This record gives sequence, structure tokens and C-alpha cells, in this order.
Amino acid sequence: MEKFYVEVKPKIIYPRCISKGEQQDCFRCDYRDYCKSPRALCIASYKNHKRGCPNYGKKADCPPLAPMFDEVFDMTKPIYAIYSVYDLKSHMEKMKSRHPQWTETQLRNVLYWQGTAKKYLKENIQRFKQIYSDKGYYVTCSPEAMGVDVLYTMRKAGVPLEWPVSRDVYKVAFAGITLNENFQHILL
Repeated sequence: MEKFYVEVKPKIIYPRCISKGEQQDCFRCDYRDYCKSPRALCIASYKNHKRGCPNYGKKADCPPLAPMFDEVFDMTKPIYAIYSVYDLKSHMEKMKSRHPQWTETQLRNVLYWQGTAKKYLKENIQRFKQIYSDKGYYVTCSPEAMGVDVLYTMRKAGVPLEWPVSRDVYKVAFAGITLNENFQHILL
């Protein structure tokens, strides 16, 4: 049976604004280009989205509405990363054979593989929940939105995430015991 979860010690990076007791508003922040918190990635521009993710400030599990990870989960209890692996390189080779004229950008387009990768992660979350059903674990699929440096945390746990991705795409969720029931509406 393949490994699909690992105990981790999440590296949480607070944005400067929150550390100073201020409300987070990345669009008005003087330090947004220098922010080390993964939460700042949500406003990073990408193709056809110059203001970053369209969910920023709109969904409860997205910044600035999302709480920080250690405000939700009991850090004295085990925290697990649940993950799935999608072979992007093989996918791109298959698409290249079907569409030889496509560019690398077209071959990597998330529209053609992200749904399957998310499905694999959901299946692994369900498997994890079956194993730990009596322990009271809750899952977030948005650890970066909660300030977790996923790349660092996973590498530290021995899971070889690469960035930028050249072969395998890892989809990652984190599971833990909640501190209280106030945040269960944003968790699985």
C-alpha cells in the first residue's frame, strides 16, 4: 500500500501585519511584495489574474478571512499531511502525442489534469478519515491560506515536493485536532 499521509511539524509564517496586530489587507499593504507568509501567494498575479486568486477576501477559507493554522489546530497534538501524487510528466507526454502542435503551456494546463489530482487527494482524505475516525481529526485543503509553508514542511517530513514542478504534482491537505468548534465550517 502506498504512503499517503505523514506526521508533520508545520512551519507557520505569519504576515507582518498580523504579527503587528493589524488586520490583513494584502492589496493595501506596503510590504506585500516582500511578505514571507504563504498567505501572500493568494494575491500573486498569474496568467489572466493580475490581482491573484479571485477567491481572496471572498471565501471563509481564503485570506484574509481564513484564520492562521495554529489558531485552529492544537499544535500539541499530532498534525498530519495527507497527499496525493499526480504524474504530470506522463500526462504531458500523453497530451503531446495527441496534440503535437501544443506548446508547453498548453500541455501543462491545469484544466486537463487538476480535477483528477484533486480527486486523488479527496480519496486519500477519506482513507485517512476512516483510519482516524475515532480521533476527531479535521482537514483543511487550504494550508497555505492558513500560513503554512507547505513546501518546507513537506520536505522536512521527507516528502520530495519540487518547485517548480517538472514531474510529479503533489496535492496536500493537513489534518489535526481543532482547538474549538468555531472553525469547523471551513474544515472537512
